Amino acid sequence: MKETTRYLNKESASQHADTTAFERNPVTKKEKRESIKRSEKSASADGEKGLKELTQQWMQLERKTFEQRRDAARFYDQYMMKPIEEEFIRNNQDMVFEEVEYMIVSVGTSYEPIVLDIQLLNPVKILFLYTETSQETMAKVISYCNLGPNRYDKSIVSEVDPMDIYREIKSFYLQCGRPGKMYIDFTGGTKAMSAAAALAGAMIDVQMVYCSSDNFLVDFRKPYPGSERLIYIENPLAVFGEMEIEKAFELFDKKNFSGAKEKFAVLKENLPEPALRQQLGFVCLLAAAYEAWDALDFIPAYDNMLQLQKEIERDRKLHRDYLLMDFSMHIDKQRAMLENLRKIPQFQEERNMKAILEDEEILHALTLTIYQNAKTRESQEKFDMATLLLYRLLEMISQRRLIHYGIFASKPDYSHVKYNMRKFEGLREMDRDKRLEWLTERFRNISEAVFRRESDRCLPTPVASLDGFILLAALGDPLIGNGKLSESVSMIKRIRSMVYLRNNSIFAHGLGPVNHHDYYKFRTFVFELFRTFCSLEKMDFEECEKFVEWINPMSSVNYSHAIK
Repeated sequence: MKETTRYLNKESASQHADTTAFERNPVTKKEKRESIKRSEKSASADGEKGLKELTQQWMQLERKTFEQRRDAARFYDQYMMKPIEEEFIRNNQDMVFEEVEYMIVSVGTSYEPIVLDIQLLNPVKILFLYTETSQETMAKVISYCNLGPNRYDKSIVSEVDPMDIYREIKSFYLQCGRPGKMYIDFTGGTKAMSAAAALAGAMIDVQMVYCSSDNFLVDFRKPYPGSERLIYIENPLAVFGEMEIEKAFELFDKKNFSGAKEKFAVLKENLPEPALRQQLGFVCLLAAAYEAWDALDFIPAYDNMLQLQKEIERDRKLHRDYLLMDFSMHIDKQRAMLENLRKIPQFQEERNMKAILEDEEILHALTLTIYQNAKTRESQEKFDMATLLLYRLLEMISQRRLIHYGIFASKPDYSHVKYNMRKFEGLREMDRDKRLEWLTERFRNISEAVFRRESDRCLPTPVASLDGFILLAALGDPLIGNGKLSESVSMIKRIRSMVYLRNNSIFAHGLGPVNHHDYYKFRTFVFELFRTFCSLEKMDFEECEKFVEWINPMSSVNYSHAIK
């Protein structure tokens, strides 16, 4: 004990003498920095020497009786913990690369490693997970570190049930607002507690640490003083990432863009390989674009697709073997479609639906979107939803063709109809009222032929789906009979029977799902009509279908290379 006191007094006197001498002799900044470095080096050497001497004294203490073991433990606490802490901070201060906001600590029966980690990392807020057995240990940690009540929370947990740990960590994590700078120290506690804390840390993706030593003194049940080291535990995703990547691509392949986006967002931030992170970032943007596009949320869909295009163009010259590089033209075409579609919300806000039908580029992109969405629902075997989308495509085809004649289906003004004078030359000699009578008569005649009963129907306001096709037939539109009454009636009857199939859906007027046979019958008809529509609108159907189809990254020629 006397030797210890002499050592401490000698060290204190030496430091005081150095300080006094320094104050008497003013020096330059450079000399001051060099002096500080020499002092730190000297202090480190003296501290190491002092800790070694204390360690030898501690190891030589008798431990035969309970009182002797208690005295040895008291010696360790009173005279060794502070030098051990100082040595630990000196040896590990370069391992601290950020300020730690929150720290979760599992508490066992040894307070020393917990104290060392807390003193080194200096977290703003701590959650102690303790048991009845380790309550005293926690109290020693709080006392040694001089933690005020506002700096820590505590939760008692089971020594063997990991669910307690999971619940407490989740609750604290959410309470703190899902912070990025959260650490979990699982040095203490039972094996079940440590394992549970580590698993929870991996799940919420926070930094995991523990205090270790490469020189554990088995007989003394402590590490050799000064050998303690802070160890960072990496998320197992760094090793098992390939399996998670495959799961993410499987979700994308099944058109589960939301699930795929969430997985890729985690992977691109946590995998160690920069090139792979970059490529997964591409796929994450694509998934985000498709998630929004599939939900007809066109503005974020465009924003994500535009960002993807920029990143692909940026990296293409140097990394032609990266994932999705072979789809750069496809991405550009889809970005152009979304650039038109993103104008729709503004028209909706202005309640100007007519402008959407009149704008060729917007309307074409919208019909192709509905077409692609229907095919996606079909691939997921959601036939009722696919039927609903195909029916909407039928309506849009009718609405767009009517716009060519100046008829807005929601609010038609028949006094300004644009007639096809070349096809019906007799209309040239008629005034506006006579032409309207002519159109009304043709509408009635076709309606009678379709419904097989006399009709005194007036021109519809607004124009429903089937009425729209009857109007197109009356106007001689090439989509519906091209002015020939018999062909027009036959076509409209076929449309009517197809609409009945849709009406049987539980999403329309039915009480059960659409069966496969009825769905494919309806699908075949709508796809045929859509091809004709594309031809009349001067859209290259094959090219449009190719570029509106959602890209599957797994079909990229660089997929295998990128994942490896």
